[in-house]
Amino acid sequence: MDLRIVLGLVLMLVPPAWSQPSAFTASDFEGRMAATARAYEDLDYEHALKELDGASLLARDDGERARVAIYRGLVLGDLRRRQASMAAFRAGLMLRPDASLPVKVSPKVARDFEDVRREVQRELARNPRPPSDAPRAVPDAKLAGTPAPGLVPSAGAQAQVSAPRSTPVLPLALLGAGAALGGVGGYFGLRSRGNVSDAREAVFYSDRQAHLDSARGHALVANVLLGAAVTAAAGAAVTWLLADRTTPSPRAEVSP
Repeated sequence: MDLRIVLGLVLMLVPPAWSQPSAFTASDFEGRMAATARAYEDLDYEHALKELDGASLLARDDGERARVAIYRGLVLGDLRRRQASMAAFRAGLMLRPDASLPVKVSPKVARDFEDVRREVQRELARNPRPPSDAPRAVPDAKLAGTPAPGLVPSAGAQAQVSAPRSTPVLPLALLGAGAALGGVGGYFGLRSRGNVSDAREAVFYSDRQAHLDSARGHALVANVLLGAAVTAAAGAAVTWLLADRTTPSPRAEVSP
């Protein structure tokens, strides 16, 4: 067999060395931290900060988050960004008060780290934090039984209860007066017609004239009373309509 064919088959079966996975990958937290350490040793602080950004996204617990924060404080301290460095130290020590520096640093950065540790310890002594894995108490409000949905008014809902509307007195009084006046006026109208009939049947002139005078008097009274009855009925209608428009019906609003 040709030697070139054999070499070609061997190269196809054996993968190249650069395709082998490295000990740490970019998607691994420990790989990111190792890359940060290498960049820090090489004084490549910007690259170290980028690796720490990736590691912070991959951190799974308070211990790993504390490591990222403290290492960030080291890098920022070497960059002479003291306030940002101490803030990063504080964030890490709040998560892990007993943490230590991962590498040897300058005395000034180490002194800042210890100052922040003492400050955090005093603060935690005043306000101790519960362990991250401690069970959290369920508020009593959540343990209470939930009322039935039908008994709980929806947000912003208002129940309006209309009180029975009071009956207007004046319209009824005017209507009653109008009915009474109309009845009396009708009576006098009938009397006037009766007198007219009697006048037609009377034999003597004097009797006829007396009946006609009485009919005219009864007719006048009947017209006056009927006019008053119509006026009272109209007043009753007007006052009823005005009372219906101007008098608000009382309502009781119940807010949830």
